[in-house]
Amino acid sequence: MLEVVEMANTVLGDGTMVRIRPIESGDVVALVEFHEGLSFGTVYRRFFGVHPHLGTHEAEHFCAADNVDRFALIAVADDAVVGVARMERVDPATTAEVAFVLADRFQHRGLGRVLALRLAAAASERGITELVADILPDNLPMLRLLPDAGFAVTVSLIGGIVRQACPIPIQSGTALPTQ
Repeated sequence: MLEVVEMANTVLGDGTMVRIRPIESGDVVALVEFHEGLSFGTVYRRFFGVHPHLGTHEAEHFCAADNVDRFALIAVADDAVVGVARMERVDPATTAEVAFVLADRFQHRGLGRVLALRLAAAASERGITELVADILPDNLPMLRLLPDAGFAVTVSLIGGIVRQACPIPIQSGTALPTQ
């Protein structure tokens, strides 16, 4: 049985209070607004290309996590989304691809590390033993995120994209998914 990931308050190093919770279907408008506030560079590094607007249909897809194979956390400060961390199970079923995006003003403040650790814990609860992240080679903050959060990372280059893979310990008592 999966544990329900509860909302958690986190205080960043500068004293800013951030709420972290699972994404919900009702977060569509907030997710679109969040995307609109991101800089061109942040959007480019997250989507690997120009993506100036997040359409409602796309936001609905991102908010429709099944909490087993697709799971996402959002960080909220002052009633606005300031970060998203997501995972999606891939083949093999014990691996999940992860992605992170933070509002520009919340980058380099420790929020990415907090989200990475909470996302890894949620992945482990779901029987996932390895996280993979595809990263543009010039995205130095993302290239440092998982290693700086304490994960042992192996790196490969696939078609000009850096792939980081890191094992995560499975939590005891967690059942692997059946397929």
